[in-house]
Amino acid sequence: MPADAAASKSAPPSGRSRDNGVIELVRFLSNPLTYLDALREDGRDVVPFKLGNLPAHLVTKPEYLKLAMFNEDWPPISRGRLMGLSKWYTEGLFLSYGPEHHRQRDDLWKPLFNDPLITDIAVERTRKKADSWVEGRPIELYKELRSHCWAIDWQALTGTDLDAAPDILEALGLGVEALAWLVLPFGPARWNWPLPQSKKTREAKRKLDSVIALMIAERRSRIGADGSGPVPGEDFLTQLVRLADADGSITSDEQVRATFKMWFGADQLHALFTWTLWLLSQNPEVETRWHAELDSVLGDRPVTVDDMRSLPYTIKILHESMRVYPPVWGFFRMMTEDYRLGDTVIPKGHLMGMSPWATHRDPRYWPDPERFDPERWSEGAERPPELSYFPFSAGPYECHGRGLAMKEAVLILATLGQRWAYRPAGPEPKPSATWATEPKKGALMKPVPRV
Repeated sequence: MPADAAASKSAPPSGRSRDNGVIELVRFLSNPLTYLDALREDGRDVVPFKLGNLPAHLVTKPEYLKLAMFNEDWPPISRGRLMGLSKWYTEGLFLSYGPEHHRQRDDLWKPLFNDPLITDIAVERTRKKADSWVEGRPIELYKELRSHCWAIDWQALTGTDLDAAPDILEALGLGVEALAWLVLPFGPARWNWPLPQSKKTREAKRKLDSVIALMIAERRSRIGADGSGPVPGEDFLTQLVRLADADGSITSDEQVRATFKMWFGADQLHALFTWTLWLLSQNPEVETRWHAELDSVLGDRPVTVDDMRSLPYTIKILHESMRVYPPVWGFFRMMTEDYRLGDTVIPKGHLMGMSPWATHRDPRYWPDPERFDPERWSEGAERPPELSYFPFSAGPYECHGRGLAMKEAVLILATLGQRWAYRPAGPEPKPSATWATEPKKGALMKPVPRV
C-alpha cells in the first residue's frame, strides 16, 4: 500500500480536510494554540494537516507519543525545521542527534545539572528580588521573571551579575525571541533579510559570541597560569573550558559557546512562574493551602533543596500549572523515510507534531481539562495513560535538565510565595505561542501582603 494511502487510513469521513496549505498556514500563524485546539477536537489519534507546502501530522494518542519519543529512530526521525536555529547557535545539543547528541548531553550538560551552585544562587537572588518589589506596585511579571531567571543562569555560568550588563540581557532576549521565527517557513531566509529585527538579531549574535569567546579565553589563560584543578563553586563556563581542554576531548570552543547560549533558550521557568502565580491568584483555596505549607515547613527561613520532600503541595501546583499552561507548547520532527506509528504511516518528507498544549488539555485523558486542580497529582488519584503529560518531552531526547528545572522551580516559587501573594493589576493574560507559552500582552500583577 502506498504510504499516502496508509496515512489516510486515520482520516474518517467526518474529519475536516486541512489540505489547503496556504489557508492552514495563515490559520496556524495567526494563533498556533487555537489551531492546536481545533486539531485536538478532531478526535483522531494522528491528525493530518498542511502548513504551506509541508504536510504534517499531529500525534494525539499517548501510546503513539511514547513510540515517537522513546526510541533511537534517528533517522528516519530528524530535527527538521529545528535546524533553522543554527543561525543563532551554529551547532550544539539542540542541533545534533545520535551518538554526538548523547556525547554532548553526557560530557557537557549533565555535570552542570548535578552542580548545586545554581540552586543556591536561585534562592539568594529570588529573596532579593522579592524584597525589591513594592506592595501594590504593578509588575509585568513575564519579562520581570525572565530577566530574573536569566540573571540566575548568567551568575552560575560566569560568576558575574547580568543586571550590570543590560546590553547583554537585550542580546539574549533578541536571540531567544528569534528562535520562534527561525523554525517557521522562511525563518532561516529571514535571518539575512534587511529587516530591522533581523539586523538587530544578527548584531546581538556578534556581540554575544564575542563576549563569550573573550570569557573562554580568559578562563583558559587563568587555568593555564595557575595549573590548579577544579574547585568547589567554580562557575559553569570554567567547568566547560576544563572539559573542552581535557586530554582526549573532542569538544570545540564552538560547542562550549553553543552550550552557554542554549542554557538560556532551554530555560522556560519564567513562563512557568508567570502562569502559576496567575492560576494561584484565581484559586484562593489552593493559594491558602499552599501558603500554609510554606509557613509550616519553612517559616521565614530560606528554602533549601532538602526541603523539597516536605513541600509536596508546591510540587503538585507546579505539575498542574505545567499541565494547564505547558511552557513548551509543541515541537515537530521531520521524517527522512516513511515512519509507522501503529496503523498510521507518516510519509517521508512529512512533519510529525507533538504538542503538550494539545495533549495536556485533551478531555479524553484529563477530565475538565481547563480546571486547575493540583489534587490530580495526589497519591492514589486516577492517572491518565503515560505520555498524556510530557512538559519536558520524553525519551533520549527529552529536556535533560528536568531534574534541575524542578529543583529551581520549587525553590524559586516557594521563595516568591513566602514574601507575597500576587493579584491581577490588568486584563486577564491570554496565552500565545512564541518560543514559550507566554502571555500575549504580558501579565500585569501586583504583590500584596499575604492574608
